[in-house]
Amino acid sequence: MTPTALSNQPNRVDRKTVAAALAVVLIWSTTFSFASDAIREVGPWEFRFYSTLAGLVVLLPFLRRSMVDVRQMDPKPRRQMLWAVTVNGTLVAGINILALAYFPATTVLTLMYTMPAFVALMEATRERRLTRNAILAPAAALSGVVLYVGGAGLGAGGILIMFNALLWAWGTQLSGRFAHGCRPSTMVTVQVMIAFLSSIPLLALPPVDGVPFAALPGSREVAGILYAGVLNGPVVFGLWYYAIQGLGAERASRVTLWVPVIGALSAVILFGEVLGGAQVAGIALVVLGMALRSGIMSPGAKRGGGSVAPS
Repeated sequence: MTPTALSNQPNRVDRKTVAAALAVVLIWSTTFSFASDAIREVGPWEFRFYSTLAGLVVLLPFLRRSMVDVRQMDPKPRRQMLWAVTVNGTLVAGINILALAYFPATTVLTLMYTMPAFVALMEATRERRLTRNAILAPAAALSGVVLYVGGAGLGAGGILIMFNALLWAWGTQLSGRFAHGCRPSTMVTVQVMIAFLSSIPLLALPPVDGVPFAALPGSREVAGILYAGVLNGPVVFGLWYYAIQGLGAERASRVTLWVPVIGALSAVILFGEVLGGAQVAGIALVVLGMALRSGIMSPGAKRGGGSVAPS
């Protein structure tokens, strides 16, 4: 579907794409907590290798068709696709895994989900619609995640994670530009293949914080590897790219603002973490940002239809 066609149907949303986006939220909300223990036991480089290998094995039936799809794409969309899946699946995912070796899962989770705020600002700037709410909504969400992590995430490591969120915002925008010309399964297969190949040289790097070199995973670590490599790999990114096709990059990223909220609640219920007053206030600001962001779309639709999809 072309951008014009999408812009002429601003309020029509396929329920399947919404369901896909919500499934993404549920998976991403819990992945960091499940993966962090395995990363600390096995080491980030070994965890990266094992998890991408697991994802690639699942995608082997799609490999041949995906290579044909890539060869048949026009040069510009193909370049955009390769950049997007490399940013999302290799750079962003790799930095996340390294961050989880040093920081609590909830800190990495909430800092990463400054991504929707970055996407909102990028899209508002690109489309020249910098209204008051277009600025206040991501500002509220950004303030919420910073308040949530407090001083624990504001050092050099926190800045690195937020830079990673900016990279992810860029990768999300790139995905939105070519998404309608490429199958989600092709995008995911290429992404995981690149991620796996790039993980092999990392095995030569020294271990982190005394983790034994090439430590073999136990049963608990295997569960974390499979969760991250399969459910948070081919499954979640297939749903994510499908959601971007149906909702556009900006609206899909907006849905992920729920991830810090659900992630915090699951950390309390499943992992025994305790939320303080700053964390509760941070979640409230994130919810406020979501409400503001949702509210600024309907006036545009009532005025006759500015485009709500970036792709």
